[in-house]
Order: sequence, then structure tokens, then C-alpha cells
Amino acid sequence: MSDRDDVGAIVPHDEAYSERQIAWLNEYCTDRSVLDVGAGEGRVAAVVAAVASRYVALDHDPIALEQCAACCEGIEVVEADMHDPPLGGQQFDAVLCLGNTFCLLWDVEQAVTTLRAWRALITERGVLVIDDIPQNLWPEVADGYWASGISEDGGTQLVWKADDAVMALRTGDQIDPELPTISDGDRPMRLWTMGCMTLAAKLAGFEPPENIREANILVLRLATSVRPD
Repeated sequence: MSDRDDVGAIVPHDEAYSERQIAWLNEYCTDRSVLDVGAGEGRVAAVVAAVASRYVALDHDPIALEQCAACCEGIEVVEADMHDPPLGGQQFDAVLCLGNTFCLLWDVEQAVTTLRAWRALITERGVLVIDDIPQNLWPEVADGYWASGISEDGGTQLVWKADDAVMALRTGDQIDPELPTISDGDRPMRLWTMGCMTLAAKLAGFEPPENIREANILVLRLATSVRPD
């Protein structure tokens, strides 16, 4: 099972959300080169690859990549870790990290390092596109959702780090009512705030995230200090 399965179990994209997101991407990515980091089975690639000048789908899960390639003609697939894609020298007009995959970058220092690696893959006027995690998820937390505990059916347990916006999902034999906070055996995910996201972007050489509300995405552009006019 891929890491993204855990993310999808906690923060799935509903159909309307996905349609708005893909509609924006379909327009923006037309005749542009695209790198889809954490492409999975091709939710985005199935539509956007048809309009892009080049589409590279990267994922660490070979089964997901196989399914992605089967549904999307003309794409290139790369089986690799998203933290440091082995694409030396190549650059793209758009790097996508969608499906809430960015939540898997729970350690801020590692996230900054990963963002720097992605920045090197972006053309001078290119963009990084990620889900608008702060807008999509934090209002639900403020309203009382996402509380720690075991689901009514007993099948899942949601736990939080005691001193940070980091959570984990436990299922099956992993569930432990006596351990209500994250432990070493859990797979952590960060629920990014806009402040934390902005700081990570700045440290990695990006401008502050631009909120595209109608598409539920954040767009990051190279900072002017690293993007000569």
C-alpha cells in the first residue's frame, strides 16, 4: 500500500473538489511541460497529460505507476522517491504535488530540503502547485472535526503529536487506546498551516504561496532573488 493511501483515508478529495482543481490545471498546463510528483494512479494525469507538451509522472509505487501509464497515453513514468527526484538537468514549467501528498512532508526541515530539490526542476517562470491544505483542512479542525480517538466502527484511530500539527492514522492491529499520541511506529503527516507553509517556501527559495481559491490550490513561484529578470 502506498503512503498516499493513508493520506486519502484521512483527507480524500471529493468529486467536486477534484473537478475544480483539474479544470484549472487543464487550462494552465496546456502546451507546458509538467512533472507530477506522487502521481499515483493518474487522477490528474488522465486529463492534464492530454494538453501538456510533456508529462512526467513520478511515484515510488510501481503498481500505481503501471496503472497511471495504462490510462494516460504518451506520458513518461519515473519510479523514484519524491524527496529528491533523479531528474538532473531537466526542468519543467509546472511541478505538481497534489492529492494532499504534501502532508507526507511532516518534518519542516525535510520539507524545505524537498522544496529546494523541486525548485531546481522548475523553469525560470515556472510554478509549483500543491493543494491548499490550510484552507481546505484547518477550518474543519477549528469546527471540532479531526479530534483524536477511535472511530465508531473501531476500525481507525486518529492521533496527534502532543506539541505540533502532526497527526497519524492507525488501523487494525496498530490501534492502541492506551497510546493516544503519535509514537515511533506511526506514519506522521503534517496538517500545514499557512504560516508554516509560507516560511518553508521562503527558506526554499520561493515567493509566498498564491492562493487560487476557486481551484483549492496554492501556487508557488521562484523568489526574485533566485529568478533573474
